[in-house]
Amino acid sequence: MEMIFSFDEIGQTAARFWEQFPEQRVFVLHGQMGAGKTTFVNALCAARGVEDATASPTFSIINEYRYHDAAGRARSIFHRTSTA
Repeated sequence: MEMIFSFDEIGQTAARFWEQFPEQRVFVLHGQMGAGKTTFVNALCAARGVEDATASPTFSIINEYRYHDAAGRARSIFHRTSTA
């Protein structure tokens, strides 16, 4: 799936993304360094109500962001870089 949007539309795009994939567990974002992958992950986290600070995992193995779903269950979003 390809989503094309401007920075001004990132919040609405993140909300649409979660509407389209409410239960999917793994996503891969491809793009060159600086393309905006982490910026989109930040928007995805905001749309889920993540209160943790979000950042690029460039210098870590993996970042975990926690939130609660509509039923109040604790959930996590894991964000890592790819070496491929």
